[in-house]
Amino acid sequence: MWPACSNSPNTLLQRLRLSGEIPASRIQGFTLIELMFVVVIVGILMAVALPSYQKYIAKSRRSDAISALSAIAQAQERMRSNRSSYLSVLDDLKLGLNNSLSPGGHYTLSLSGVGDPPSYNFGYIATAQASSGSPQAKDSDCAQMSIEMSGGNLKYKAQDSAGNDSKSKCWPS
Repeated sequence: MWPACSNSPNTLLQRLRLSGEIPASRIQGFTLIELMFVVVIVGILMAVALPSYQKYIAKSRRSDAISALSAIAQAQERMRSNRSSYLSVLDDLKLGLNNSLSPGGHYTLSLSGVGDPPSYNFGYIATAQASSGSPQAKDSDCAQMSIEMSGGNLKYKAQDSAGNDSKSKCWPS
C-alpha cells in the first residue's frame, strides 16, 4: 500500500508509472487528428444509414393505411349484406375513426362511389392519403393508397407523389 502523504500519487496510472510497471513512453491518449477521423467516419456512416432507416420507417407506416383500408372493406361488405348499396359516409361504418384519420393518424381516409356518375350501388373507392401533418407525408413512393370495389372485384391501387402508379411498391404481393 502507498503511504498516505500529501505528495503521494493519486491515480492508478501515476502509481504504475512511478513504480516502473508502465514506462512513461507507453502512456498516451488520443490525438486531435485521431478523434477527428472518428468523427468523420461516424458522420459518413450516419449519412448513409439515416436515409435507409427513414425509408424503412415510412414503409412500416404503410401498414397503417393497409389495415384501415382493410377495415373499411370488411365493414362495407357487412353493411352491403343488409342493404342494396354500399355506404357513402365513413362514420356510418362505425369504425371509430377520429376525423377520418387512420388508426395511427398517418393517413386521411375518404370514400367515393364508382362509375360515371359516381354511385355506391355497385361499388366504392376507399382512399388513404398521407396526412400533411404526419411524417408519412414525406413518403414519396406511396402518397396515396386505395382499394376499389367494383362489380364484386376488389382492386388495389397506389400512387406516388407525382401521380404515377406505384402499386407494386405499396401493396404486399
